[in-house]
Amino acid sequence: MNKSKTRFHRIKAVKICFVTNLCPPYRLPVFQELSKYYDLLYIFTKDGSYRGWNKYENIRYLLCLSNIKLLIKTLEVDFDIVITDFPAWYSILLYVICKIIKRRKIIFWVEEWHQPKTFKRSLLTPILRYFLVNCDAVIVPGKAAKIHVLNFGVMPSKIFQAPNASVIAEFFNLASDNNAKLGGNFNILYLGRLVRYKGADYLIKAFHILRKEMQNVRLIIVGDGDFKYELMQLVRELNVPDVKFVQKCKDEERAIYYQMCDLFVLPSIWQKKYCEAWGLVLNEAMQFGKPVITTDAVGAAYDLVKNGVNGFIVKNGDVEALYRAMQVIAKSPRLAKFMGEQSRNIIKSFTYENMVRGFINAISFVIKQTGRRVHYDA
Repeated sequence: MNKSKTRFHRIKAVKICFVTNLCPPYRLPVFQELSKYYDLLYIFTKDGSYRGWNKYENIRYLLCLSNIKLLIKTLEVDFDIVITDFPAWYSILLYVICKIIKRRKIIFWVEEWHQPKTFKRSLLTPILRYFLVNCDAVIVPGKAAKIHVLNFGVMPSKIFQAPNASVIAEFFNLASDNNAKLGGNFNILYLGRLVRYKGADYLIKAFHILRKEMQNVRLIIVGDGDFKYELMQLVRELNVPDVKFVQKCKDEERAIYYQMCDLFVLPSIWQKKYCEAWGLVLNEAMQFGKPVITTDAVGAAYDLVKNGVNGFIVKNGDVEALYRAMQVIAKSPRLAKFMGEQSRNIIKSFTYENMVRGFINAISFVIKQTGRRVHYDA
């Protein structure tokens, strides 16, 4: 984060408890920065060691891996404000503790932007609506999530945007515009988990059509997951040439793939219980000045992708639409370059600093509602 541009102040008097599931590396810079401004304790409900997400540098934290431990700790800890994910089982617990037991303020961080089509969710919706409408502030990452909480009946005045950020470009020298090409091909990249809702099978089918008419295109699929072998089988069944599977890689290696590709595609689809809450890989690819194609099932699409400007948003699960979008960009190097430049311009505002600003704006709003006087320390 560019600390020279930060203009916030430390608020010594405010104690905040931030409860969330994990501390992924792309969130750590935000958590670290917020800790500079408040007396802040993080409580994580899952141990991220199995994914390498167990680095908690320069933040005060607890691991509460059971419901009972979380209940005990949140009752023990002294705080003025709780920030927590919503909806989650612990967000309901924390609402009760804040509003009924401790008479404290609660802020919900809502990345969800859709209503799961399940019987359980239909039963819970009125309850969730009550908690969401009656919390003290809501933080959302973008337009889709904001519309979602507005539809729940949340007042616009207490909704604050903290744009999702993931800065991976720092692992690579962006001063160089020397893309590493694979045999002079037009390289189309998918990078992420290989699970069904990510829609990589639709991408392979669309690429199959494209490859029949263009000989210089290559599809690179980077990642791992339980859907990988079905995808590999699909490639064999369709006899699609120039599809390369690469194992999940480290952040610095991911940057290399972003740098060498010509087009990035995130083809996620709707599922009954789940859809893509954001899609940080779009942020990352755009940092490298790449045109992007995604679907209407991706939360980030509505903030990051401008149709015909830096890429395309297509209907999820529509192979023909995905093929047409890739064809337009692959057949025009000039358009691909223009779209990549626009991606780099658009992503400039999706920074850790602006994400932190969104949280601070929400916290400041809640503090004002208390009528408390706080001491600001520059």
